[in-house]
Amino acid sequence: MLEVVTAWIRALVGAAVFCALATALCPEGRVKRVLRFACGLVMAAALLSPVLKLDGAALPKAMARYSEAARQQAQSAADDADRLSRTIIESECETYILDKAAQLGLGPCEVSVTARWSEEGFWYPWECRLSCAEGGAERLSELIEAELGIAAERQYLEAA
Repeated sequence: MLEVVTAWIRALVGAAVFCALATALCPEGRVKRVLRFACGLVMAAALLSPVLKLDGAALPKAMARYSEAARQQAQSAADDADRLSRTIIESECETYILDKAAQLGLGPCEVSVTARWSEEGFWYPWECRLSCAEGGAERLSELIEAELGIAAERQYLEAA
């Protein structure tokens, strides 16, 4: 790529030097006006020479490759955002359950929440695993079902 840019700049400078010398040596009048017009065409050709050298078959292939790479990057970003959203939902629900367990006076607890994708297009808490040192998890189970919508049959309570 650097070689292409260097060659283009050299061609542009060479054309500019040639045109400057030609117009400096040309006498005033109609011939000089025609020479200036010709020099403008030479400079335009030198300026556009990289575009004129493009391979017509390679350009669509390169565009297709870049388009596919962009699509893959967008899909990867969407997947990452989806995983992050699920992780946040699960973490927030776990924190909520631990706070409720502490409010109910349950001993040290461990909780794990699993989220599921809904048909409406969002993550929601599906099941949880809860392990508490003391009994009394029945009230916590009722709160989990009422507040988070995790049915009792998807709550797995264990005594620690």
